[in-house]
Formats: sequence, structure tokens, C-alpha cells
Amino acid sequence: MKNKIKKSIFGMLALLLLISCQQEELRVRFPASMPVFDSITVAEDAIMYGDSISLSLGVSDPLTPLSTLEIKVVVNDEIITSEIIRTKGNSAAYAKKYRVPFVAHMPEGAEVEVHVSSINIEGTKNDTVIFNTIASRPSIPTIYMVTASSTVELKLIDAPNHIYEATGLTFGNEVSFRLVTKVDRFKKADWKNPENIAFGWVNGGLGLVYPVFEGTVVKSVTGEMITLSDPTLVGFNKFTLDLFNFTIEGDGDKLVPATSMDVSTFGTVELSSTDNLNVTTKENWKTGQMYLGKGTVMTISGMTNLANSLTPDFFDVKSATTAEFLGETGIYTVYYLPGLNYLWVEQPTAVYPDALWLCGVGFGPHATPFKKSSSWNWNTPLEYKYCRKVSPGVYEAVMYVEHVIDAAATEPWRLTFNAKFFHQRGWGGEEDARTYTMPNSLLTAPTTSDQGNYAGTADLATVPGVYRFTINTTTKTSTFVKIN
Repeated sequence: MKNKIKKSIFGMLALLLLISCQQEELRVRFPASMPVFDSITVAEDAIMYGDSISLSLGVSDPLTPLSTLEIKVVVNDEIITSEIIRTKGNSAAYAKKYRVPFVAHMPEGAEVEVHVSSINIEGTKNDTVIFNTIASRPSIPTIYMVTASSTVELKLIDAPNHIYEATGLTFGNEVSFRLVTKVDRFKKADWKNPENIAFGWVNGGLGLVYPVFEGTVVKSVTGEMITLSDPTLVGFNKFTLDLFNFTIEGDGDKLVPATSMDVSTFGTVELSSTDNLNVTTKENWKTGQMYLGKGTVMTISGMTNLANSLTPDFFDVKSATTAEFLGETGIYTVYYLPGLNYLWVEQPTAVYPDALWLCGVGFGPHATPFKKSSSWNWNTPLEYKYCRKVSPGVYEAVMYVEHVIDAAATEPWRLTFNAKFFHQRGWGGEEDARTYTMPNSLLTAPTTSDQGNYAGTADLATVPGVYRFTINTTTKTSTFVKIN
């Protein structure tokens, strides 16, 4: 049987080879020849970046029909545009303008190279390069940062490197603007001035933008406003523009970590929380943003009984009115629920490896009277737990845990402890408990159907209380220790 299969394959290959040879023999062959450029010019000998060059050419091959024309425009060893044109017959003429953009890394006085290749249908190629044009950077002695309410002049402080700077400013820690080279008498962008060069946010970086006219009226501007934001600053007092690399940076005085927290000054917002029994409750929460510093001792007011109201993984209570912050220095969203007299902190956009998040059922705040509140949801801090990063790869969560086993319940899983660590606030990247060494007899990762959740065991059902749950993603180990 094997020999028959081999013979069949060899037979098919031989047939294909025969057909190919016959087609090759039947194809019309042309004498050996090479395309010739009868004329080829770039009209401009000098341009400014942002202008165009004008290419015109004529090519012919009297013996062999032409096939394709390949064109590349190169500046500073970078291809800025390229195209392939089909050509037919024994001669062709072509003319087109190519824009040479003003973008990052464009040097002063660079040659604009036009690489042209003509290929005939036999595959013979003729290459040529035209060096006729020198490109210069536009002269920008000064540039203006135009916001919705003010205009600031950035002065050229390093001409060889095209660096501009404005100092002594008093902006907030977020500012949106465009950069223009011409302003009108009201110190606004002069969009009608043809000499105006404007910059905005294009494809996630600094780039040229242009006005869109409807008649003589400017209806819009291409691109987006440039927005710089740094919540760790008191405000921006300096901007530096690099027009060679097309970058802009802001700087300012750093915030000093808060030394006091008065929850009564927070804003009030109505939030809905769903508990493990699927009961949803609307409550008024107090919330605000604060710059909190690791190791900073704060005076806390507007709430009582700090030891019962501040989670031990983020706060070390020092006295009746003071506590040391244990988290990494940064901007935090602070939530306070007056009805529970409990306070949480989190960085809502933090992701692994800067943070882990715990979601599931069977846990709640460490405060007395103890009560479970988690529910496999992400609506409020009652439903999930933001874990503190203790060290690289190590995260911890302190919480009340209660595991109840009741097979007769309508939905027994709602009474159990069952949770998973996630890489963000929400569904997606997660840690699979089946890849971790179980900390003790209280937890298990029992089946594939649990999808890698940490689940309580019968032993955990006998010891409800406050636990410190620690996970080490580097060593793939975890600890689960009862602290109250």
C-alpha cells in the first residue's frame, strides 16, 4: 500500500512539472533589455518641511513591455512615503506631488532622496536616485501654548536642539492646550494666518494639526487638544517643548502627603451595594481623593473608634485620633460609609503588579459587629477588597471571613467563602488558586468548575473571624491567618 501511495505522489508531481514546463515554453519571451529613464526630474531644489516635491518622469523599453514603477521618498534614512504603480506597454509617463511632512527627528538641511525603480515584465530593473532637493525646518523663534483661558509664550532656549521653555506658571495639575506659532490681537490661535504652524495630539503623540473651514469660518481643528495631567503635583509651573523629538513635558512642585484627614469634608454620593444574598441597598457614602504618603502619621477626624473603622492592612492606628498610612505613596480614592463608620482606600485604576484585587463571597469589613458583604460584584468597596502591595509580588487583605455550609439553602454557594485574586478592578486577568500551595486546611482549590477560586473547607466553617490573607505571586504561595 505504501509503495502505491508513493507512486501516486510521484506521478502527480511529474504531471505538475510537465504542465509548468509546457506553460513556460508557450510563454512569449522578449529579448534581454532594460528600462531607460528618458526624463526624470524633481522640480524643487529647496523646500520647507510640510511642503511637497513634484516628481515627473518618462520611462521606456523598446524591446520589452514595462511592468511596474516603484517610488520611495527618503529623508534622513527614513522612508516617508512609497508606492508601486502598474505600467503597461513599452513606455510610460508619470507625474505626482509628494508631501514631505514636518515630524519628529527631521534634521535641518537634509537631502530629500527620490528612489525610482522601473521593472519590465522579464524582471529586469533599472534603479535611479534623484538628489535635487534640500529640506529645511521652519523657523520658529517662539511658540505659544493656548489654553481655553490663557496664552503662554514658550521661548527658544536651546536653538541647536530646538528646545522651548516657559517657567513661573501657575496652572493646576491638569491642563489642556494647543501649540501655535501665530496668535491674533486677542492672544488666541490665529487660524486664518497661512503661516501659522499648530501642534496638537495626533495618534497619541505631538503632531501638526490644521483648521477646518466652512467658508471663512473655522468650524473645527484636526487632532485633539494636548492634555498633561499629574495628580502628584500641586500644579504645573514649567513646560518644556522639544521640537526635534516632538515631546512636551510639564513640571511643578510635588504634593506633600496629607497629615490630616477630615471625612466630614468629603463629598456625598449615593451608591448601591449588593450583598451575598443578592439584596441591594442604596446608601449615602462620603468620598474624596487624597495624596497619601507611606509612613505618614495622619490626624483623622469626622469618624470614631479608629481601630474598628480603619482596615489594618492600610492603617496602623497610633492613638484615638491618629494613624500611620502603610500603603505606597500616591493618589487614593477614600470611601467612608457613615452608616457603618468604616473607611476604605483604593486606587481604582491600579493593576497588577502594582496591586491585586480580591472578589468573591463570604467576607466583609473587619469591623464589629461582623457582617459579610461581598457578592461577586464590583459596585462598592463592600463587595470587593483592594489588596495592599507589601513587597514585590506580595499582597495582603485583612477582612472578616465567614464560611457557612448549608446544603439545604436555596443557593448554598452564597453562604460560603469563595474568592479569587484579580489583576484589576473588574473581570479579566486573575490568579489561579490551583497553581498555589494551599496555606492550611482552611482553604482549598477543589475542582476545575471553581475556575481556580480559593474555597473554604469544613474546617473554616468552625472558625469565622478576621483573617489576614497574603498571596505571593512569585513563589506561588499564600498564607491565611486568623488575627481576631
